[in-house]
Amino acid sequence: MISWIDLVSQAMIVAALILTLFRLVKGPSSFDRLLAGETMALGLIGLILVQAGIREARLYVDAALSLALFSFVGVVVFARFLEQGEIDD
Repeated sequence: MISWIDLVSQAMIVAALILTLFRLVKGPSSFDRLLAGETMALGLIGLILVQAGIREARLYVDAALSLALFSFVGVVVFARFLEQGEIDD
């Protein structure tokens, strides 16, 4: 049974993801888009972990850990490109 706390937490994370999506699309610079993408990845990880708590399934925790790892590597690579100036605004 899903409690009201689970529903409220999921709704708040989804609302934050929608607001972050606006920044990802409209961001004035590549750095803003990079931060919005990382924030969206963290929001998705949060949703996955809430589902892991609801369903008591360890597979969701493994998926969240994998997403966090790939997200980190992607941000490091993209930040390196931004530092070298290979991506133009």
